[in-house]
Amino acid sequence: MRSAEQTVADAWIGQLLLAENEAEVAVGACTRVRNRAAEQVRAAQRSGDLAALVRSQCALERADRACSRALEEYIQARGRLSDQLSEWACATQRRIRQAQTDRSGSGRR
Repeated sequence: MRSAEQTVADAWIGQLLLAENEAEVAVGACTRVRNRAAEQVRAAQRSGDLAALVRSQCALERADRACSRALEEYIQARGRLSDQLSEWACATQRRIRQAQTDRSGSGRR
């Protein structure tokens, strides 16, 4: 029989997994945008179009900042998930030991 504590902990882990996944997807999207911006900079450099180079360089700088923020959010989400998974595993082990103790104390095995 699952305890309310276990149910809540499982739901919380599920939310943290979702947040970590969403942060990972955001990093991937930002990386793709940043790579396109870097390609536009290279194309503008090859063409010698100074105005396009300035625009594309600004876009690349914005994309770099967005990638940095997304990566930091991902690292934080992953850290929260890791910490909570450790706590969840310890709590689960405690509940199992307690259930075994309760069964052995009542004469059941």
